Amino acid sequence: MTVLLPSEQPPAPPSPQRDSEERIRQFFLWALVAGIVPVLGLPVVLGLTLLGRREAASPSYQRWYRRLVALAILDVLVAAASLSLSGGNWKERARSPKVLAAPRVLGVTVDPDSSGPGLRLAEVDPRGPAAAAGLKAGEVVLRAEEQPLSSSQHLSERIQSLQSGAAVRLEVESGGARREVRVVPVEASELPPLPRGLFEPQPRGVPVLTRDTWKGVLGLVLPVGALLGLWGLGRRRGADTRPLLVLGALVVSGLGTWVASRGLSALLGGPSRGVVLLSGAVSAGGLLLVAAVLARRAPPVAEAPEQPRWLWVYFSSVGLLITLGARAMVLVGWVSQVLGALPDQNQHPMVEMARQGPLGPLGWSLLAIPSALLAPVGEELLFRGVLLPWLSGWMGRVATLVVSAAVFASLHLFYGVFAGWIFFLGLLLGWARLASGGLRAPMLLHVTINSVALLMLARTLV
Repeated sequence: MTVLLPSEQPPAPPSPQRDSEERIRQFFLWALVAGIVPVLGLPVVLGLTLLGRREAASPSYQRWYRRLVALAILDVLVAAASLSLSGGNWKERARSPKVLAAPRVLGVTVDPDSSGPGLRLAEVDPRGPAAAAGLKAGEVVLRAEEQPLSSSQHLSERIQSLQSGAAVRLEVESGGARREVRVVPVEASELPPLPRGLFEPQPRGVPVLTRDTWKGVLGLVLPVGALLGLWGLGRRRGADTRPLLVLGALVVSGLGTWVASRGLSALLGGPSRGVVLLSGAVSAGGLLLVAAVLARRAPPVAEAPEQPRWLWVYFSSVGLLITLGARAMVLVGWVSQVLGALPDQNQHPMVEMARQGPLGPLGWSLLAIPSALLAPVGEELLFRGVLLPWLSGWMGRVATLVVSAAVFASLHLFYGVFAGWIFFLGLLLGWARLASGGLRAPMLLHVTINSVALLMLARTLV
């Protein structure tokens, strides 16, 4: 017989309500893992959703069950997208005339100072199909497909209008004689990299990085408009001018990049890949310094202090990155199939530059330190340290996450449709900030994401 002392209490019997809440949380976690495999994991997710349904339950149970239902709906969409992706070769569809085609090239550089008629070739890339067809620098291309040429853009349009694998007919003049040359254009990504030095100036008329004008315009207009709009809305609710500080930090970073690029190009004899890398390092470092000052001096916002479990939040975020990230990638891939957007057309500009030739230890250092350390820490200080707490002061939790992630994604529009993946990462980083109450978890997560992406890039170049 057990005798209880007056100060001792018998253990509390297990609560049915607590057991049911623990069960629905387990159902959610099981569904989260099962849905990593699209289509095959869907029956498990739907079965768990049916098993978890209850008419009368506690508010906590209902909250977890709503999350389970939302996950089931997401997995239904992912399964449909997966079946659509597996139903055909999306890259071949993207090459058809009805959708956006990958840029195809001949491997020539047109002399920008040539007055015509036709286009004088300044350089012929020995790796390209034009060199294989016998074209040489100094020759003049008068016509393409029997149409006179007045600009390099005109020639590019003629090339892109052809079916994949078709040859373009060129009328070429050399030494007073004319001949017809047939050249089959290839995708720019199919050309082997040039073995150029890191700081070797780029040939005249050939940019280090190709730029999409519309993406550049949208990448400027959208974040500026969003931050100004948030400032206006917050002002009506009595909030401070923090979005203007964020906008100012971005302007300072952009101006630093421009000044560094111009100055280094003049100092080192012209634009080169090394100049681009150094300019990127200046931009990332400047953003980090300005963001650190803003995060330190910004007016405080009432919020919970950072929890000691921030490392647990980090590992939970990694788990969500794997489970929900797999679903997000399928949906983004499906959207890219529908729009005919190819990954090679929607990648980070640094990826294109890294594939132009060996970077060497110095080049990789200049790429890795800003990309995997300076930029992630600076962006977290700015977006999750300055902007997100300001939003949480007058917005709900969900709205705060969505708006901050949307502004973050608007600065990465060079990814095109794949900026949807950046939006997902913005949601995840924002959740890590709110769940931990501090910046250590999102900073470490952001550094991890960029480091893994950099390692994957390095592996493709080996």
